Amino acid sequence: MNIFSRKLFKLEFKRSFKSLMIWSISLALSLLLVIIVYPMAKDMFEALEQMIEYLESIDSGFVGLLDLYGGIPDSGIEYFATEGAMFLQLLGGIFAALVGFGIINRDEKEKTVEVIYTLPISRQKLLFTKMMVVAVNLFIFMSIQVLMVDLGFLIVAPNEDISAIWMFGLFDYIMFLMLAYLSMFLALMLKPNQSSFIAVAIPFPLYIITTIAYATDNAFLKSLKYISPFTFVEPVGWLKEQVNFETTNFIIFVSLTLASIVFSFILFKKRQII
Repeated sequence: MNIFSRKLFKLEFKRSFKSLMIWSISLALSLLLVIIVYPMAKDMFEALEQMIEYLESIDSGFVGLLDLYGGIPDSGIEYFATEGAMFLQLLGGIFAALVGFGIINRDEKEKTVEVIYTLPISRQKLLFTKMMVVAVNLFIFMSIQVLMVDLGFLIVAPNEDISAIWMFGLFDYIMFLMLAYLSMFLALMLKPNQSSFIAVAIPFPLYIITTIAYATDNAFLKSLKYISPFTFVEPVGWLKEQVNFETTNFIIFVSLTLASIVFSFILFKKRQII
């Protein structure tokens, strides 16, 4: 059974293209700027190393605090992990949530719901096509970010091994998809015509939870990392320390996302035209 509408896909993609380009280019240029200043930051880090050595000699607690946030980068990739990747994940997560929530909410906001919902295609095909639009939008968004980061390193550090960026980008894309589909589910649970910024309530608190979990020695707070999808793509662990992949966290959110997709189809089928 065909559950994809090419015409609807083109329509939805065209409606979202301007926003996609604004977010993609704005964030990509910001990341490029972060990479461009790496040579200056590298000189600063070299100067800081002497201070760190002194602080270590007097057993300063500041050194431990610095290590919790990645420490002093030893390479361009480590610099990106501590300075650029976190920025990418927070804003990218917010964008993903807005895309997922908006593709459901937009029809009510723009008063096109009667036209869209009465097209001669099933609700199942409508929702699946919208999900594909979200997936393509986020793929384009993430590809632009990775390419811009690569371009930045080619300019300022052409000998830098940046192969890890691509795998990191792939799992960031998966994480953004999770946030987007969870936001779609949220939009379907709420009444129509809600503000899209409600969707920010998903990625922002989860990002803060991951940050806290990795910045503390408290066992309970550390365990909170399992309730955030940002955990399995935590940039310092992934790009700098190369710690073991958080398989449990990944499985939890794959399962949660699949469940939200199933319930989204159920809710969308019952959704009333306002």
